[in-house]
Amino acid sequence: MIKYNFELRKDKVSQDGLMPIRILFRIDSSIIKRNTGLNCKLNDWQNNRVKANSKKDTYYGYDEINEKLQQIETKIQDISLYFRANKLEPTKDLFIEKFDSNEKVETSSEFDFFKCFTQYIDKGKLIKTPNTIKGQTTVKNYLEFFCKENGISLSFDKVDEDFFESLRDYSYEIKKMKQNYFAKVIKVLKSFLNWATEKGYNANREFEKFRAVEHDIDIVYLTFEELIKLYEKDFDSDRLSHVRDFYCMGCFTGLRFSDLSKLHLANISEDHIVLSIQKTKTQNHAIKLNKYAKAILEKYKGTIYEPLPIISSQKFNEYIKDCCELAEITQPFTTHWFVGNKKKSLTQPKCKFITSHTARKTFITNSLLLGMEPKAIKKIANIKKDAVLDKYMKVTEAFTDEQMDKAWG
Repeated sequence: MIKYNFELRKDKVSQDGLMPIRILFRIDSSIIKRNTGLNCKLNDWQNNRVKANSKKDTYYGYDEINEKLQQIETKIQDISLYFRANKLEPTKDLFIEKFDSNEKVETSSEFDFFKCFTQYIDKGKLIKTPNTIKGQTTVKNYLEFFCKENGISLSFDKVDEDFFESLRDYSYEIKKMKQNYFAKVIKVLKSFLNWATEKGYNANREFEKFRAVEHDIDIVYLTFEELIKLYEKDFDSDRLSHVRDFYCMGCFTGLRFSDLSKLHLANISEDHIVLSIQKTKTQNHAIKLNKYAKAILEKYKGTIYEPLPIISSQKFNEYIKDCCELAEITQPFTTHWFVGNKKKSLTQPKCKFITSHTARKTFITNSLLLGMEPKAIKKIANIKKDAVLDKYMKVTEAFTDEQMDKAWG
């Protein structure tokens, strides 16, 4: 990547206070200077661009100046792509030849969009969690399917507003995708394009304008009474008992399914579970065992299942619904979501909404309702962002409001 920077020539100031904008390139030990033919006042220069006029100021074409600066940056990135595609070492003379030329810089098709996307995913495997890589791969596959369905031969220069609107309309209208999931698709896409831009593969910055808003979603959890009802339920099937115990262990510790699945005897002491959290890469995370968690571990002590029976996530989500149905957790429950700007609702017996993910949500919500300090919950549940806990605070506020109404009217 060729390094460059715009600067104002403070040694050449016009009577109007305008200073010429020039660009400096650094190639190896060489510094190349070129005038852009553009001018700006010192107070209006910010982060390599000209600030917009306030209403009281005289308009002086700041948007046109910024557009021309962007065109210069695009040309530099095209030259970088040319060097990479043709496996050429950037030299001062060759760069000046390309930059000063009025001819369009032709880059190679070597930088195939999806090949670069695969490279982006592969490069991240050493530093990102398996779930992150899985999510990125799913988004890449979805974009490939979208392009195939719509006859689009995607390249970096085609990722513009029209592409975004086509993808959004297809996702909402054809695939009926939830708005929050579409926001995740765009987040992964922008992350990849930022990486590709830094690498010099992409010179198109239109993606920076892409916006996809997330809405708060309903948090599905078991109340404390429902949890104890499930915990104490006798099942005729060992399979359902195993699933119930695994699920309840998540409800009593706040551990994710992926971390419980890797739980080993070496992680368990008399009073604590100590392990490394996969998703947040937290080392030696300690969780105090409460009486319910201890009882579950004691149940499997000395058996072939010690410390916990393991089951695949797909089967687990099927069986835990059966467990909750048999435990009579069947009152009507309504969940809401958005597809585009349209609000959707679904009402079913609550047991139908219970999955492995709701165990952790049950722990966090009930911990708040039982009076545990939010700071302690963040530490136990290994929550990194306040915004995550804030969602649960809203749930518990609604619950306490409901209890107030029931008690006092």
